[in-house]
Amino acid sequence: MRKRQWIVLSGFLCLCLFLSACAGGEEVPTATSEPTKTSEPTDEPNPTATLQPTDEPQPESEIEFPESGTALLSIPALDGNQIEIRITKPEGDGPFPALIGVAGGDGSFAFYSNIMADGLKGMGIVAVDFAPEGRLNSEGEDDHHGPVHQDDLKALVDFVSEQPFVQPDNIGILTYSYGLIMATGALSRYPDMPVAFLIDWEGPSSPGRDIMRGVENEEPWAIETILTLSVRTDMSREEMEAFVIHGGMISDEAYWADRDASLFIKDLPCPYLRVQFDEDHVQGTYKTHMMLVINAATEYSDQWTRLNDNPPNVIYTEENLADVHFHTYDEGEFRPMTVLPTADEVLLAYVDEMFFTRPYEE
Repeated sequence: MRKRQWIVLSGFLCLCLFLSACAGGEEVPTATSEPTKTSEPTDEPNPTATLQPTDEPQPESEIEFPESGTALLSIPALDGNQIEIRITKPEGDGPFPALIGVAGGDGSFAFYSNIMADGLKGMGIVAVDFAPEGRLNSEGEDDHHGPVHQDDLKALVDFVSEQPFVQPDNIGILTYSYGLIMATGALSRYPDMPVAFLIDWEGPSSPGRDIMRGVENEEPWAIETILTLSVRTDMSREEMEAFVIHGGMISDEAYWADRDASLFIKDLPCPYLRVQFDEDHVQGTYKTHMMLVINAATEYSDQWTRLNDNPPNVIYTEENLADVHFHTYDEGEFRPMTVLPTADEVLLAYVDEMFFTRPYEE
C-alpha cells in the first residue's frame, strides 16, 4: 500500500509540474510589461490557463469580445491592486447565468481545459476566472487564499454581477481543491454577495491542519505528501511539523485560522454541493476532510447541502460512508495525468443541474 501511494503522489506532483510547464510556454497577454510570475508546486492541482485570448487586455468599462468569445482584462481589487480576469461569453446579448472559477493549489485561471471552457459556453453560461493578487500579472503579493485573496474574489463577484450580459441573481462559484478556502472565506465575510450556489471539487478543510492531523495520526497520505513535496525519503516529526505549504508551516495555527473552510462554511449564505471521487486527488481514500466541511455546512449554515447525487442535508460518519455514492475514475483507478479532465466531465453535469434544475429550491 505504501509503495502504491508513493507512486500516486509522485505522479500527482508530476501533474502539477506538467501544468506549470504548459503555462510557462504561453505568456498571458497583460496590460503591464512585468514578467509572468510563477508559483512553487504544491500537493494540489495548480492549473494555469492554457486557453488564452489573443487580444490585448481592455479597460473594464469597455468589454469587447473577440470572435473567440473570450476577453482578458484587469479590474481593481478591494485594495486597489489590479487583478487579471478572463471572461468567456456565449454568442448573443444575454443575459446569461455566470460561473466563477477558483483555481486550486497556488494557481490561476481555473477553467484551463477545453472540456470545461467549451462546455460552459455551449450551455449558455458565462465563464469567469482570474489570477489572484501576486500571481501571473496581477499586482500585489501572493496571499495564498487568505483574506486578501478572499477580497479579490469579492471584487470579482461584484464586477460580474454588474455586467449587462449577466443575470445578477444567477451567479455560481466552482472551486477546485484549495480554491474552496478562498471561496468559503469570501462568502462568510461577505454574505450579501450575489452568489446563487457553491460547487466544491474535493476541497480540503484546511491544508495545513489536514496534513498536521495526518502526521499526528500517522496517516500515510500526509507523510507521503510531505516527503514527496520535500523530495526527501525520511523526516523527523519535528521536521514534518515545520513543513511549509501554501505559505505557512502546517503547525502554525494562527496562519491556518485564516484558511479553514470547515470554519468559514458554518456561515455559508448559499446552497453547497460537494463533488467527491472515491479516491481523493490528494488525501486518497481518507474522507475526514470532506466530512469536516460538509457536516459543518449542513449542521450550522441552515443551507441546502449535498454530496454528489446522494440525498441532501446528510451528516456523514465513518459508519455510513459505505452507503454513499462516490464518483470513480476510469476502471476505478486514480490516474494523476487525467484527474482534472475527468473531474470536469462530472462537474459540468452538476453545473447544469445547479443552474437549470435548481434542486436546492425543491
